[in-house]
Order: sequence, then structure tokens, then C-alpha cells
Amino acid sequence: MPPLVANYYLTYRCNARCHFCDIWALEPKQEASFETIQHNLRDLRRLGVKYVDFTGGEPLLRSDVNLVFAEAKQQGFITSMTTNTILYPKRAKEMQGLVDFLNFSLDGGDAETHDHSRGVKIFDTLVESVKIALSLGEFPVLNHTVTAQNFQRIGEVAQLGAQLGVRVWLNPAFTAHEHYNSKKNPTPEIAKAIESAAKQYRNVGYNKAALAFIEAGGNDINNPRCKAVDAVIAISPNDELLLPCYHFAQAGISIAGRLYDLYRESAEVEKYRQSQGKLSVCEGCTVWCYLIPSFFKGLDKYWFLNQMTYAGEFLARKRFVQKSTHQLTPV
Repeated sequence: MPPLVANYYLTYRCNARCHFCDIWALEPKQEASFETIQHNLRDLRRLGVKYVDFTGGEPLLRSDVNLVFAEAKQQGFITSMTTNTILYPKRAKEMQGLVDFLNFSLDGGDAETHDHSRGVKIFDTLVESVKIALSLGEFPVLNHTVTAQNFQRIGEVAQLGAQLGVRVWLNPAFTAHEHYNSKKNPTPEIAKAIESAAKQYRNVGYNKAALAFIEAGGNDINNPRCKAVDAVIAISPNDELLLPCYHFAQAGISIAGRLYDLYRESAEVEKYRQSQGKLSVCEGCTVWCYLIPSFFKGLDKYWFLNQMTYAGEFLARKRFVQKSTHQLTPV
């Protein structure tokens, strides 16, 4: 089976200073040109990739990001982007209709909580961005990372989403860099809070497979569920193929126009394909950017729960956006 997803890191630059993310602290590198990205998208298409998640850093810091999205749509990809919304009001029109899944990061149901977590005052901009996106016929989703610090306040986020007329997607914080490796994230308590909120509020969604994986303790290197190399192609802003994934990259291979051949024939890629999910750094991993695509490969309970999640979410979003008014209604 071909890889399902490309996680395309357009930039490591970021104009926020979130306490749970350290990407903004990375040393800046020369970013790939639009022509390089264009060529890589063609190769991703040849490899059978259907879905490209444009990420960062803050993707909207690239001046040519609208051209990147337009190229991806022209080549037939399903696209997604997550933004902190600082630049969205200025760039919304040029991206209209080019992003299939538009995600706005939200860390709390009020300005004080959200701005404290983000390290900058952007709550009002987020609210403005939702209104702009809806006026342009977009269907933004509030992407809420649920942590040990905020899992008891999910209801506030759900209520804000309902007031703004949008859905909320709950992402349990994952184990990755030092800020998460405190053994406070993720926990069964976080999983239970997410499940409870989704039962109470109709505008809230979450991944059922992710919660089951938390309860199981994350990836087991002796019986790995991660298929990071088989399921996902991760590309850095400076045109490197990251192996086995971005978060635990052991190698960055210069692509230089060779993405198709590298992924299919490189001995280095094959080495990490054979060791995916088995490295010492993979023990207990819950990095959903790679695990959720992995759940689509291999028939087990995670495959089943993943299928249930996206079938249910598709129907929920369809019903939600068809409503002329959006009310917060307990189930």
C-alpha cells in the first residue's frame, strides 16, 4: 500500500511561543523554494499520497503559502493546515477554497487562558478569524490540545466553539519533546475527560483509536503499532526527508528532486522502514501525526476505531455545517 499522508513542514518559524511546543526555538534554516515544493508535490502524487498536511512552525509565515496550497489543490490532494490565526485575517481571502481542513489552534475558552498558553495575545484574533472564515464559506475547526493542565476545562472550549458556530476537535497531548516527557501527558484521566466532553456536547469530536492507545500505554517497541515510514512521508522546510518521523528524526536525507526514487529505493529509507516503532525513542510514543495514519495500516482494534472515528466525524461535520444556527445542546 502507498503512504497515506505527507506531513509537509513549510517552515520552522513561528510567531507564537507556546509552552507545550519548542519548534519556535529551532535554528532557522534556508527554506525550500516554491519550485522545490511544487516538484515534491508531483512526486508525492506519483507515490500515491492522497492527503497533505501543511504544517510548521506557522505555515502562514511563508509569503507564497497561497501558491503552495493552490498547487496542491491543482494536483488533486486533500489538504489541511493548522494555524495560530495571527496572520489569518490578512491572508484569508487569498487562501479561500484551497484548504479542505482548516484548523485554528485553541488552548482555552477565554482570552487569559489561551493567550497565556500561546505566549502572545491572540485570542481576539482567533475569534475574528473564525468569523472571517465562516463569511468566506469555510468551515474552520477549533483544534484543542488537551493537556494535564487543562483537561478539566474542556467544557469551556466546547461552549466557545458553540458560540462561534464551529466544531471543536480534541487532541490529547502526546509524548514527544522534553515538555511532554514529564509523564503528565497523556494520561487515562485526560482520555476520560475527552470522552466525557464528547458525550455531553454535540460540537466536540475526538479520535477513538487515540484514546484506546493511551489506555494501552502508547507504542510498544516489542510489538510496535507505529508505521511512521510506511504511512507518512515527512518533509522538512529545508527539503529533507525526515526519518522515521519529524519528532524523533534520526536522519534527514537531502531530497534535491529525488523524492520518488528516495522513498522507493533508498537503503536508508528501508532501514528505518524495518525499524519503525522499534527504536528506543519509540517506547510509549503517542505522536498522533504518525500514529493515526499508522492505524489505517493493519487490521486490528485501532484500525476499527479509526474507521469509526472518521466515518462518525464526517457525518457530524456534515450535520453541523448544514444548520442555520448552532446551539450548544447536551446529548
